Amino acid sequence: MPKRKKSIAGLLSLEVIKELARPSDVRYGRAIHRRGGVEIISAEPSKVEAWVGGLKGSVAEGGGQRRRTRIFSRGERLAWHCAGNPKNHQVFCKHCVALALKILRRGGKRSKRS
Repeated sequence: MPKRKKSIAGLLSLEVIKELARPSDVRYGRAIHRRGGVEIISAEPSKVEAWVGGLKGSVAEGGGQRRRTRIFSRGERLAWHCAGNPKNHQVFCKHCVALALKILRRGGKRSKRS
């Protein structure tokens, strides 16, 4: 029997985000999210794609280039892709953090610090 894809909301938490991302990307991703820099393109339980970033200001304020970013599940695992990452270097960047925070908020899992 084939494995069912787990929902992204079931795989994400603030703790997971902090484990996957560098502290600076958590900070910058929070700034992008806080300033409304995440525009959802499509959303399904196992895949969310969005335009992230493109805000004016410094990096610390969430400023920077706009990137097409996707977070999805591969069976029981979380996976992601950001157009800003160099080939074969799939870091959980500030764009991924911002999108993950948006997914958590949309899923009703609010945090005092998101």
